[in-house]
Amino acid sequence: MDCIAAISTPPARGGVSMIRISGSDALTLAEKVFFPKYPVKSIKDMPGYSAAYGEIIKNGRRLDDGILTVFRAPHSYTGENVAEITCHGGILVTRRVLSACIESGARPAAAGEFTKRALLSGKLSLTEAEAVIDLINAESDGSIAAAKAQRDGALHKRTERLCDDIRCAAEEITAWIDYPDEAMDEDEITNADWKARTGKICRELDGLIKGFEDGKVLREGISAAIVGKPNAGKSTLMNLLSGSDTSIVTDIEGTTRDVIEETVNIGDVLLRLADCAGLRTASDKAEEIGIEKMLSRIDTARLVIAVFDGSRPASDEDRRLAALLLDGGKTVLPVINKSDLTLCEEVFDLAKKLGEPVIISAKNGGGLEEFTNAVAMLCGVKNFDPSEGFLANERQRDCALRAKAHADAAYNALCNGMTADAAGVELEAALSCLYELDGREAGEEIIDGVFRRFCVGK
Repeated sequence: MDCIAAISTPPARGGVSMIRISGSDALTLAEKVFFPKYPVKSIKDMPGYSAAYGEIIKNGRRLDDGILTVFRAPHSYTGENVAEITCHGGILVTRRVLSACIESGARPAAAGEFTKRALLSGKLSLTEAEAVIDLINAESDGSIAAAKAQRDGALHKRTERLCDDIRCAAEEITAWIDYPDEAMDEDEITNADWKARTGKICRELDGLIKGFEDGKVLREGISAAIVGKPNAGKSTLMNLLSGSDTSIVTDIEGTTRDVIEETVNIGDVLLRLADCAGLRTASDKAEEIGIEKMLSRIDTARLVIAVFDGSRPASDEDRRLAALLLDGGKTVLPVINKSDLTLCEEVFDLAKKLGEPVIISAKNGGGLEEFTNAVAMLCGVKNFDPSEGFLANERQRDCALRAKAHADAAYNALCNGMTADAAGVELEAALSCLYELDGREAGEEIIDGVFRRFCVGK
């Protein structure tokens, strides 16, 4: 393939920048712009996984000094010869080094083209390649762990086991169709394990599909609304979770008039928090609008964090909030705040109607660990293990859904006395869907769509 080049570090001022060159002639091209100092005499003679200090020169003009790192095919990220030039991190000097590489014969890399070449050279499956962009975009410990598991082939290995099971069942059916005299007789066929094996395949596909939502929570986070009556401690909780004075906290009721938003990491879960106006009869038009926005956020939030002031008896506003959340069927985490004061049993009984309450002190941080565990449990990720492999995006989920539909059709054919070849056709179709999932039978349009999500340089 032709040589491609791109800046592979973020376009911002920093200590260093890196320009990546990949292609069969990458080292020859690097020799035109990078001139190593002693003792390296020739870049072509440098072994893989070695580096050299030198000067970056174009048309006799010294652009910078830096480090050249060499990776030789097939032991590189792309599977091709790769040269990476690290220079000082100024925007202008980085662009000049890239320009020198392009003038020397490289082509500007398209978005995700380095990873695409890794896919085409067999270094990555399509699901592993998709995990690269998820790792780049990860915003929480959980999303990093999930992306790393996918990048290490967790989903690829899981789907490969499924493919092996489907191939085995389909091959047995094909053998019976092609060589009936050498295969089982009718009674043995009736008692064969085809139905059991196909049922197991259906259950495994169903489990894979069901794990999609849990994986989505780890990758993308969830929207959460903090609600409650005025002065229950909503804004104090918001500030505790965000680690900053995001929301204004005063003794005056109705301070929060608008929705205050912040993204925070709670354990492995990314919460997109919204601190909402307190629920009460509005004192003016501005507060009325704030309460309307709060009610809207309750409708759209995946998790509602209902905060109750544990130091006071339950109020009409508390009861109104509980009734509102019970009627809406929302996933609710009831939080009893102000554990540093004497707690009122009446509030605990009301909060318990919404779920198992977490008792905290937003003021001094008490109960934060219990709060974190409760969030993980309600979000469904407490026992989620990304190393088992999971569906990471809608493309993968669609492939799995279509595979499940074909597997179900095969199972139904076997259960309803249809000919074995009907089940075999459906199993082959299910196999094709899983091949599309990991890239073995994915068309060019699908692959191009995956890499359009990437940035240039990766």
